[in-house]
Amino acid sequence: MPTLRTHFPLAPLGTAIAFLLCPSAWAQQSSAADASLPTVTVTTDSTPDGVVTQNRSATVGKSPATMHETPFAMSVIRVEQMREAGAKTVEDTLLYSSGVYAGRYGFDTRGDWAAVRGLSPSMYQDGLRSLYGFYNNVRPEIYTLSSVEVLKGPSSALYGQAELGGIVNVVSKQPQKTPAREIELQLGSHSRRQLAADFTGPLNADQTLLYRLVALGRKSNTQVDYVNDDALVLMPSLQWRPHADTRVNASFVHQQNDTKVSSQFLPYQGTLGAAPLGTIPSNRFAGEPNWDRYEMRKNELSLTWDQQLAPAWKLVGALRKTQSSSVTREIYTSVGPIPTAAGNIPRTVHAADRKTDVLGTDLRLEGTLHAGPTRHQLGFGVDHQNALWEEFNFFSQSGVGSFNLYNPVYGSVGSLNLSRLPLADRPDNKIVQTGFYATDHITWGPWIVSGAVRRDQARNQVLNLSTPNTVVRNTATTGRLGVMYQFSAGLAPYASVSNSFVPNLGTDGMASASYLKPTTGTQKEVGVKYLAPNGKTSAALAWFDIEQKNRVVDGATPGGREQIGAAIQGWELEARHRIGAWELMANYTQMDAVNASTGKRLSAIAERTASAWVERHFAGGWRVGLGGRFIGDLTGNGGAPVVPSVALYDAMVGYTTGGWDFRLNVKNLADKQYVSWCRGPNQDCGYGERLSASLTARYRF
Repeated sequence: MPTLRTHFPLAPLGTAIAFLLCPSAWAQQSSAADASLPTVTVTTDSTPDGVVTQNRSATVGKSPATMHETPFAMSVIRVEQMREAGAKTVEDTLLYSSGVYAGRYGFDTRGDWAAVRGLSPSMYQDGLRSLYGFYNNVRPEIYTLSSVEVLKGPSSALYGQAELGGIVNVVSKQPQKTPAREIELQLGSHSRRQLAADFTGPLNADQTLLYRLVALGRKSNTQVDYVNDDALVLMPSLQWRPHADTRVNASFVHQQNDTKVSSQFLPYQGTLGAAPLGTIPSNRFAGEPNWDRYEMRKNELSLTWDQQLAPAWKLVGALRKTQSSSVTREIYTSVGPIPTAAGNIPRTVHAADRKTDVLGTDLRLEGTLHAGPTRHQLGFGVDHQNALWEEFNFFSQSGVGSFNLYNPVYGSVGSLNLSRLPLADRPDNKIVQTGFYATDHITWGPWIVSGAVRRDQARNQVLNLSTPNTVVRNTATTGRLGVMYQFSAGLAPYASVSNSFVPNLGTDGMASASYLKPTTGTQKEVGVKYLAPNGKTSAALAWFDIEQKNRVVDGATPGGREQIGAAIQGWELEARHRIGAWELMANYTQMDAVNASTGKRLSAIAERTASAWVERHFAGGWRVGLGGRFIGDLTGNGGAPVVPSVALYDAMVGYTTGGWDFRLNVKNLADKQYVSWCRGPNQDCGYGERLSASLTARYRF
């Protein structure tokens, strides 16, 4: 295993923090700013504190216990934090979280890419799985969210087929009793224009019927030429409270995103490696402006309910029906060829239409009972998912024509006729899974024991076109167990172990084909959490050891796949502090993430990341924020090439007066052009996000 290293170049950030923490400035401004803080940060969704989150419970944990009382690593990013840091995507919300490497594939319109403890997480929305297949899943608009939750490590005991890295769960806005209305206008780089509205409150005098209406429209270009980022969202919801023991929520989401694929798969020579004509600009579009498109649509109906059955017991349920679709037409530089001395390279033409039809349910009984000196917070549940993923109108051909990366001329793809491509149907995929689970959160004085066990039955099918369907059935029992001791001073050391399983579709693609085995894994974790008695300071330190088996990767034979293992060890630290006019966040993660067979680093994973955000509120409604992010070096497949580390800086200036709030955010303040990933030696690479500025005006009435 590589030797762990602790040094990283954050001196500029440290200097900035030291300046902001100047005692004289604190003495002059703290009292006045203290008085104005509530009007700056209060929202209709929660308490005014958007920094310290250990005193809150997380939906993704399926437990009423707070994060501080849970012997597992978790993070919650509140809407306040999203706004202040200028997040535009779910991926952006994770930039200041420990154990999470967000933006691992750079600037990308295809989706939100993140790694949790070196591995891909499962994506959930409101506690139900939301990601099926690939490139056909509409990205959640963060304006529709109240928080983003991260449960680190295996979570199969709670959610069934869950990736070893953990779960990222986005929590949608819900109707509120307190009337609130806001309109938000955002203007930004690349001609970004976004208008959004959020109205909520009661519909009748006795407040038994609540509503919320969230709407958003956006027209925008991006840092890549000819690539737009347009969106339309309409999300109405109702909450019915016929009496104190019953609460029913119904919501509908219509969302459409119109863009193009921003990832151009630019060659190593000209991005990370030297080229005769120099560096390829980060705005280069290698497709065809009049043909390329990436259009996504989603219609989703959700129903949740909370029924109190007795003083200590209630029934909680969720039902969601989702239909989504995408149309992909893209041209990009072919992977592998080296540009000529004149800068010419062949391209790849790719087309595909995709649809997903998903039904997800979760029903559980929750309650509390006392047995002698112990208190048990119990849960017994069953969940079910039925997902169909279809792919049709498919075409892919590499080595098409010749395209100049330095002097692009559009309109020709060689002899290929884009209007008459031989589009073909492709095999569909279907997943049907049912799981039964039980949880028990035991409190015995200062001791906490939290455990869960689950039994799953899953059937994964490949619906072939001309051959018999491929059916893989799996059953698995998974679990997790954690122990914590809470000291009166706020310290809480803990230890836990958990495991996961994910069935895999299809075969290894070899002549004597064998069905792929389920991917399994185990995590051991030891840590300590701290929550100050006044709730204004929190910290969490965790060491983890992850062993993954039967991870699916591309094989040595073209079209083949093989299964290998991964071994990951590391530690992470996060701290949150709020005092007077100051809000501070800091995170650091360090780990060894390697192929268990070869000992070489896992690709596209930064083994060292760090971030810090400092925000200062001043008298008169002003506030200033400064953030720094360090991304350590990473590698491509097989441990090469090495992509250098990078330090990036973000800034915010805000002003509040009356019902108005104005905020200027700048991401990548120095406008650094940097390579964020490379596939492998002499293959393709991608750029990270350049400078992006936005001015937001929000009016509440």
